[in-house]
Amino acid sequence: RPPQWLVPNDPLALSMLVGLITKEVPFLFLIALAALPHLPLRQSRQLTAALGYGRLIGFLVSLWPALYRQLRLAVFAVLVYSVSVVDVAIILGPQLPATLPVRIAQWTADHDLGARFLASAAALLQLAVVLGAVAIWLLIERLGRFVLRKLTYSGRRLRNDAMPRFVSAFAMAGCAASIFLGITLLGLWSVAGLWPFPAALPAELTLQTWLRTLPPLWPALRTTIALALLSAALALFCAILLLHRNGAAERGRNVPRHRLLYLPLLLPEISFVFGLQILIISAGLKPAFWSVLAVHFLFALPYVLLSLSAPWRELDPRFERVAAGFGKSALRTLLTVRLPLLFRACLTAFAVGFSVSVSLYLPTLLIGAGRLTTIATEAVALSSGGDRRVIGVYALVQASLPFLAFLVASLGPQLLFRNRQAMRT
Repeated sequence: RPPQWLVPNDPLALSMLVGLITKEVPFLFLIALAALPHLPLRQSRQLTAALGYGRLIGFLVSLWPALYRQLRLAVFAVLVYSVSVVDVAIILGPQLPATLPVRIAQWTADHDLGARFLASAAALLQLAVVLGAVAIWLLIERLGRFVLRKLTYSGRRLRNDAMPRFVSAFAMAGCAASIFLGITLLGLWSVAGLWPFPAALPAELTLQTWLRTLPPLWPALRTTIALALLSAALALFCAILLLHRNGAAERGRNVPRHRLLYLPLLLPEISFVFGLQILIISAGLKPAFWSVLAVHFLFALPYVLLSLSAPWRELDPRFERVAAGFGKSALRTLLTVRLPLLFRACLTAFAVGFSVSVSLYLPTLLIGAGRLTTIATEAVALSSGGDRRVIGVYALVQASLPFLAFLVASLGPQLLFRNRQAMRT
């Protein structure tokens, strides 16, 4: 008999917790990898090793404070997202009762207009919950700073740190293995024929599910690609204009005027999008492609700006000084010097914005009022059904779109600058 485990949708939300950890750990790891080249990693290792510190405690004492300052915005974005997530809670979270963001989404879609007032009050409550979570995290930061200070002043070297390093490496490998195993199982379900319970593998493999699902999938796929391409392109264009106008590279620091653009990352999605929906209805606007595109752009812009700002600041300003010495205007220098040198960074930022747009579920559902379907909305809707083969097809298509975007971002400079080795890196 099948095991009587309520996984997913367990009442303690443990499966949802594991899913969020698996989803967000690689994101924070990639952000950390992008920030590490800007820190004196090799010099710090040599110094702490010369003083007798183990690798782990040496990293915590010398590099972690500077690294965390660069990760702090991403950590808060993950915290806010995890507290107010809707699509992951629908798939993995408890059902009776559901989480507060899911209930708010249900009340906003209720045919009874009186439920909108309940949804408005609950959206404000969700904002208060997020603020409470942020306050708790700020207290944890202070406690961690105190513990790190005590550990630094204690003079402990903790050279035998093989076990903590093994546990951390095992945890990262577990997250990566879970992601690839999930994608593999989705692919297997999408081509599975008859698959009774005791069998470890399906009795037969067939493409009938793909052939049956692709015709109704095309409209949602076209809408998804159009929204992702336009919102990512607009976000990249605006990010370049903002960084160029404010001279972030010359000052070598973040521009304070950009901080307001990160608000969509730091506000609960359900409260923020529900307020936008009320605003659009009050303005008399009807749900359309362009209104959904505007919301996708609003969410993609902070991620694109966050991805592009660091490479923009780190570019050697002497290239532009040489161009200015030849009498080139600022616009011509931007188009012929800076942007070609930042071609890979621009493609990566575009891929990030594209991926964000592909994954947006709640903004598409609320602003589009269900009239505009994308792969994300269809996949979440199908997740509550029983046909895992169709779910596998939709989920694989949704996962392949960001993969293709990052593949283009990786191979584009290799092909365009194939005769210029320094430009390919």
